[in-house]
Amino acid sequence: MIKLELQSVDIAYGHNMVVKDLNFEVMPGEMVGLIGPNGSGKSTIIKAISRVITLCSGKIMLDGKDVFKMPRGDLARSLGVVPQMSILPSAFTAFEVVLMGRNPHLGLLQYEGERDFTITWRAMEMTATHSLAQRKVGELSGGEIQRIVIARVLTQEPKSILLDEPTANLDIRHQVDILDLIKNLCLENNLMVVIALHDLNLAAQYCDRLILINNGQVHAQGTPEEVITSQNMKEVYGADSCVYAHPVNGLPAVLVKAGNSHHAKPRSMIQGGIV
Repeated sequence: MIKLELQSVDIAYGHNMVVKDLNFEVMPGEMVGLIGPNGSGKSTIIKAISRVITLCSGKIMLDGKDVFKMPRGDLARSLGVVPQMSILPSAFTAFEVVLMGRNPHLGLLQYEGERDFTITWRAMEMTATHSLAQRKVGELSGGEIQRIVIARVLTQEPKSILLDEPTANLDIRHQVDILDLIKNLCLENNLMVVIALHDLNLAAQYCDRLILINNGQVHAQGTPEEVITSQNMKEVYGADSCVYAHPVNGLPAVLVKAGNSHHAKPRSMIQGGIV
C-alpha cells in the first residue's frame, strides 16, 4: 500500500508561477481526478509528482519518502506514469515497447525471462493490444499507441499510477474499457491512482474524489457531487452549464448550454435533477 502527499507545493516555469500552495493526499485504493481548464496546471502537477520537473518549494511524499530523494529505480518500481504525449521508437514492435515496462525489475545486464514475457502478454490482453504485438509502433494510430503505453505501465507492476489525459485519443468504447480497467486495478490491487481528465462526465463516473484546479490553485476538492456543481463550472470554466443527476447512478452529469445563438432553444423534455 502506498500513499501520496503534496505539501505546500509551488511550481514555476522560469519566473512564471503556475502552481501555488498545492496541498492534497491520495490514499491506497483511491482514484483521484484532476480536473480544470486548459492551462490550469493539471499536467504540471503530474510532471512534478513523477519528477519530470522540480519544485520551487514544498514536498511531494510517496510512501513517506520525498520523491526527489528516492533512487530512480525505487521510484520506477513504485510509480507508473502515462504521459499526455508519448514518444516511442517507431521501429520497435508493440510487444517490445510494452516489455520495456519490466526494466525497473531487471538487474544490470540482466535479460527478460519467462515471467517477464508472461506479465507483458497479460498486460497486452488487459488493454486489448495483444493483436498489435508484432506491429511496428510507426504503423499504429494515436489511440493504439496510447493503449500500448498504458500496457507498458501495467507491465511495470507499480503500486501507484499517474495518468495524464489517458483517454484523449481514444474512441468512446476504448475510453470506457481503459477507465474500467484502471478503476478495477485500483480496487482489486489497492493501487493509488491520480488521473488528469478533461471530460467531466468521465471524471465524475470513475473518480472517488475530484480536485478542481484553476489558475494553479485548488478551487474545490471532494466527492464528484461536491465538486461538479453549476456554480463551480461557471466560476472556473466561465460557461453556463446544467449539472444533472445521472439517471442510472445519481452521479453528476454536465450538459453545456448552447451559446447565445437564436437556434439554441430550451427543450422541455429535459427536466429535474439540476444542481
